[in-house]
Amino acid sequence: MQDLALPLAQAVLVALQACWLTLGVWDNMRHPRINRDDIARVLELKALEGHPDLLAALGHRRVTNPRSVQALFVAVIVIEAAVSVALWIGALGMLGALAGWLDAGGARALAILGVLGFTAIWAAFLIGGQWFYYWYGAFGQDTHFRLLAWGLLTLLILAA
Repeated sequence: MQDLALPLAQAVLVALQACWLTLGVWDNMRHPRINRDDIARVLELKALEGHPDLLAALGHRRVTNPRSVQALFVAVIVIEAAVSVALWIGALGMLGALAGWLDAGGARALAILGVLGFTAIWAAFLIGGQWFYYWYGAFGQDTHFRLLAWGLLTLLILAA
């Protein structure tokens, strides 16, 4: 029984990330204005509006073209959708390995790649957020840190 507990826990953790990200993709597709408008605020350096000296120094980073904002938003959805699929494949593969239908090492490798994608999304948001100084406002940085930590912890558990 103990031999099944860790692989089952690993599969469930990957599936939970797949669920979370799939819901995010679904919401972005059904209600695009919510996150697209947040992305636009970050790209426009809205967090710096109360800091004219910083805005003067960093204003050249602003992105205000609606087509650019929309293109970035669509790219985010496509990447998140691809990672969602990878997470589902990894989770189901690990369950298939538990049932003896698939190679456990290969299934775990697929799960690790999916979780790496999940983790990379949030790292990319943090890096982009650093460029656009979104940490000066409340534009989701705390959530992105937590999601990054979730991904990193899941990677560690998958490595066990």
